[in-house]
Amino acid sequence: MSEIISPDNTELLTYVLGEIHNKLYIDVVRDLKQQTEQKLESGELEPAEFPITHHFSDGVYMRQMDASAGTFCVSKMHRTEHQNILLKGALTIITEDGLVYLEAPQVIKSKPGTMRVGYFHQDTTWITIHPTHETDLAAIEREVIVPDEEIEQFLASIGHEPKEILLCHG
Repeated sequence: MSEIISPDNTELLTYVLGEIHNKLYIDVVRDLKQQTEQKLESGELEPAEFPITHHFSDGVYMRQMDASAGTFCVSKMHRTEHQNILLKGALTIITEDGLVYLEAPQVIKSKPGTMRVGYFHQDTTWITIHPTHETDLAAIEREVIVPDEEIEQFLASIGHEPKEILLCHG
């Protein structure tokens, strides 16, 4: 996509991010992930680059993702509560409450079972912060990420109640 969508253009954002009104949040995220994978495989969509920088200190792992304006991504589901820092930039994310515009700088808490879909209006730096003594990236991923095939079981194990997205700005 060559033109950057304004956060005020909720009709176009809804078109790009999908029709979300009265659908279960987790279904919207999974549908978008599946559609994106299919469009990447068919060549209809070009893959975006999201450079990742890993930061380690005693008991803390920080994962920094840099996203270019005009791109979007679907995150993996996280097992743990953790903090995020929106260091620079701006994006619109889909939440259970509809489309939410976020602008740096701010700190955001993620709860277990969080999986985000975001469209980046500006070049953006997003950092996730995870408590761990691990330094092996594969081990950290096993510790903090829920594999796709385990999502339903994980959500049930934390008592997650599926929620429809009731507010859509489109």
